[in-house]
Amino acid sequence: MRVLTVAGGALRGGPGALGRTFGRWNALAAPGSRRERRARRPAMLAWIAASLLACLCARQAFAADCDSGTACITQLQFGETRAQREFAARMLGERRVAAALPALADALKKDEGDFVRALAARSLGLLGLPDAVPPLIEALRSDKQAPVRAAAATALARLATPEAVAVLSVAARGDGDYEVRLAAVAALGESGSSAGAAAVAGALGGDGRREVRIKAAEALMRLQGAGVADALKKALAEDKDPDVRARAAQSMGELSDPAQTEPLLTALEGDREPAVRQAAALSLGKRRDEKAVAALIRVVQRDASLEVRQEAAVALGRIGGPVASEALTYFSEHSVFPQIRRTAAEVIEEYGARLKPSPKPALGR
Repeated sequence: MRVLTVAGGALRGGPGALGRTFGRWNALAAPGSRRERRARRPAMLAWIAASLLACLCARQAFAADCDSGTACITQLQFGETRAQREFAARMLGERRVAAALPALADALKKDEGDFVRALAARSLGLLGLPDAVPPLIEALRSDKQAPVRAAAATALARLATPEAVAVLSVAARGDGDYEVRLAAVAALGESGSSAGAAAVAGALGGDGRREVRIKAAEALMRLQGAGVADALKKALAEDKDPDVRARAAQSMGELSDPAQTEPLLTALEGDREPAVRQAAALSLGKRRDEKAVAALIRVVQRDASLEVRQEAAVALGRIGGPVASEALTYFSEHSVFPQIRRTAAEVIEEYGARLKPSPKPALGR
């Protein structure tokens, strides 16, 4: 019970309780002989269980203090502990309390707790009100903590005004923290604004972090604008990371530009990574360009990866036509690999309407 009281006091903000709580843990986890550590194990488990229970009790107490929008606003403004203010900031967004916008904006600007500010940014995005844009833009531009800037970027995705898109575009290319760039690129993709396409294309071609380039390739799938197709084509051909190339290939399958077929065919038969070839086969199937049929048949016949062969068989079914039908029929009956026979048979069953068999030549009398 003493441990529960100390842990609970730490969460509720009792004077010196946090230091005593972690002092207790450090004492329990101190080095020692195997026998000593084994002897301390029950106390350590009790400490963990008591701390978890204290968290639950504290959450219930915070919820009781935050049972209405007005009470939550008050708790955000005057809560003595960060945990109280964090809870209030989260609840105001989840409950869509529009009247909380000024308090959330003030917390985003002034609260000393990084997580409080990040939650305030998130909640401002959830409110979806135009007046939330200026404080979010200011946080994205000037907050010193990357998690807060990233939260502001994510929130601006729901409020994609021209000003928000412009600031997100700058962050996508220029923020010093890759997690903020990642959030800004994702936000630009979610916004669907073609005004952000150039920044996302630039991130795909020039960001030093693979995570950002992968997200940029994904975001470009939802954006239309100058340079989108060229950026994806270049990433597919030149990026050193196979996950980036694979994501670029998948996004190319969503574009209507007919010129995307050729680079996908090059990747299908020439990329050294199976994941990239498989993504190229998937996209070729989505595009349903009959120019891809011959190459897909070769891949089903020869590719070193069974997964790539199976994806190529599915693509043949999606494209359809007599040549694809004849090839799939052969693979379903005669492939030396049972996986290919099974996949081809399933494709024929699923896409039968598209697979019109070629007419058989008449036999001589």
